Amino acid sequence: MVLGEAFHRQVANRLAERLEKEEKHATLVFNPENIRYVTGLAMEVTDRPSAACVWSDRRVALFVPQLDAEYAATGSIRDIRWYAEFPGESNPLVWMAREAGGPLVIDELPASAWASVKEVVEETEIADYVAELRLIKSQPEIDLIKRAADFSDLALERVFARLTSGTSERDALHEILGVVDTIMRAELGDTYDPLSRPIRGVMRSGTRAAFPHASTSSRSLSRSDTVTVEFTASVAGYHAKSGATFFVGDPLRDVVRWVEASMRAQEAAREAMVPGATAEAVDQAARKVVERLGFSGLLRHRTGHGIGLSEREAPWLVRTQTTELQPGMVLVNQPGVYVTGRTGGRNCETVVIEEEGVRVLNPRIERWSKPEARLKEF
Repeated sequence: MVLGEAFHRQVANRLAERLEKEEKHATLVFNPENIRYVTGLAMEVTDRPSAACVWSDRRVALFVPQLDAEYAATGSIRDIRWYAEFPGESNPLVWMAREAGGPLVIDELPASAWASVKEVVEETEIADYVAELRLIKSQPEIDLIKRAADFSDLALERVFARLTSGTSERDALHEILGVVDTIMRAELGDTYDPLSRPIRGVMRSGTRAAFPHASTSSRSLSRSDTVTVEFTASVAGYHAKSGATFFVGDPLRDVVRWVEASMRAQEAAREAMVPGATAEAVDQAARKVVERLGFSGLLRHRTGHGIGLSEREAPWLVRTQTTELQPGMVLVNQPGVYVTGRTGGRNCETVVIEEEGVRVLNPRIERWSKPEARLKEF
């Protein structure tokens, strides 16, 4: 329990206060990241559901399959309730709802179970109270994200040094992931968390860089290629991202302009990330830069999103999202420009909102703040 029993006890108490305010009896928390946030326990996701239950009187329990009961008892929660091997005599989701009682709030539930749960607890609704608490990170959480950012930066630095014409995307990425994972295993000790996939990444080159979500391939890098690389590291379940678009040899002029547009959009978004600004305003700041440079329509996705126990979580930096930025929010700033059939450029940083503005948690990527610094010559 990296953050300590007191941290998770405080989370549970805040949930109980919300339940009391909303005149609810209990909340069932099924999302694995939410369970970890409430209890400090990392549960492996299987076909056997587990849940944390918090009542308005501040009691907390873990509902788990029988085979996980002993593991659940290794944490700080003393009330461990288990059900027989799933599928057993009754649906475990229904059993948990009955144990919790109503009026009941559930963070997430399969649609197929909704009717059955409503039969045993009529006053049931879907609402994720825990996600709302997770919006604002405490300093210990930010410290873990900063540590993860250090490792994602390290991976980015190593892959830039590894880029060479003739090397395949897959080989370069595989080598760096192995090296950084070994470093993390040695340095993190008990906070090395294989359940959260400590380091992973993606590399896209040439025309494949125009696909925002393409997987890494066996394509070999060629001179004049653009190479978009992004890494996600995790420390004790908390994530951070680093990413950039590099040039292998001298790039074409229009390619440089597209990558520069993505860089300027990222800068504009960062400048807009002040307390009180809306998530939508940050997204619009990035889009206006791209449009002003004459590339309207080439920024195909949101400017960014929150990050923490989940790799992607609220708030979402996209139009229509009126959530106001507050100190303690941790965000990924990653606008991208994509030109079909040609290439793309995307840059990625992890930042925290503070009273005086925004702070970049992976400042080592500042070395690539100018396009010429991204050129890998041979």
